[in-house]
Amino acid sequence: MNIKIYENLKQHLSMLVTLTLSGSLVLLSAGCGEVDGGNIENEIQLPTDSIVNFQCADEGIYLEKCVLDNPDNPYANVAIIEAPDPDEPEDDPREKFFLSDAAPSAKARYYLWATALAKGVGAQGENQYYTARSLQELYAESGSPTTQEQAKKAYRSVLDNYFLSSTFFEGEVTVNGVKEIIVYAASVKDLVGEHLVAPVFPLVTLYTAEVPADAKVFALEALGQWGYIYNETTKTISKFE
Repeated sequence: MNIKIYENLKQHLSMLVTLTLSGSLVLLSAGCGEVDGGNIENEIQLPTDSIVNFQCADEGIYLEKCVLDNPDNPYANVAIIEAPDPDEPEDDPREKFFLSDAAPSAKARYYLWATALAKGVGAQGENQYYTARSLQELYAESGSPTTQEQAKKAYRSVLDNYFLSSTFFEGEVTVNGVKEIIVYAASVKDLVGEHLVAPVFPLVTLYTAEVPADAKVFALEALGQWGYIYNETTKTISKFE
């Protein structure tokens, strides 16, 4: 089963190839540009590198909106929405998962989800979770200590501020010989535990150690210092006092 963010890969493959090569996308924004059907359309260059210049110490974290002032943020003026309008096509180009599918890099996805968080677009726990995940992926690419610490802060924000929040995955199952798509909820707190304690590609551990296997111990220690316990058997996180 795959994460919703990657589900429409085949459908958008040609778009993604174009984006990977050009790093640009026509986005609905508030700037000047061609007007088509009442919407203002601008071609915005999306980043494909892995270096982030944070506008402030808590960029991409709960309640902080400085990402909207970051001159490197291509989504600051984009009309991001939570879900398509019933009167619009299913794949509305303003919808946050559609935009995330189309993003050519982890850096672009970081700015998208951090912008959705700052603007309060839909489920905030989901926005904070994907902001943190994008930062962890960026750290895997860049090795930047600043990005590493920002990812930790973003994950802690998920636990501290959105402990009971969820996101939704899609999976394909076969029922009576017929393949069907199902949508199911996943707890963002438990996903945080997995990514911190046992990350898998394209993520890497956010905790460094002389012996790689010890990184897991440092992750568990950090969670304990934050007030949380990760159960490696059930892969769930709980609070303690």
